[in-house]
Amino acid sequence: MGANEPAEAVAGQELACWPLWRSLKNEFPVWSLVPSWFYSPGAWGYLGVDFLSGFRRNASTRRAFALLEGVGDKTFEAVAALAALNARRQEQMLRAVIIAYLTVPVSATALVAEIVGDDLGTFVRENAMNCLALALTLAAGPISYLLSNWRARQIVGVLDLVRIERAARD
Repeated sequence: MGANEPAEAVAGQELACWPLWRSLKNEFPVWSLVPSWFYSPGAWGYLGVDFLSGFRRNASTRRAFALLEGVGDKTFEAVAALAALNARRQEQMLRAVIIAYLTVPVSATALVAEIVGDDLGTFVRENAMNCLALALTLAAGPISYLLSNWRARQIVGVLDLVRIERAARD
């Protein structure tokens, strides 16, 4: 498609990088991050100096290499750019969530404590289980964004490994 062709013609066709991106990101589900801390070579690789060898041996990394085998340079670089953009957007959201979770509850609690004083402590003690459940529920938001951000950065790292090995083969 040339630069002078109508936008509708371009919009009607999906670039090759998008299905490849979707397949790649599916290899790194957020839900599997915590369990993988206990069994993946990459997790055990966080002991010592070499953080790469275990990372390279991860099942998700090997599947990503297989998925990207034979993909042309332009498509690969497009997928790598999508991963980098995704990681930057993940980082932006993580920062916003952390700032909101640090400032809003602390400010609200300080304001309520200033207004009602000792009644807040009494309320929390009398409703300890409900307050704990609320705190854990509220903590789930930032934790989920943290895990998602970790996975987004992991995809970028895997693509860096792929890029290094592709360059070494040339």
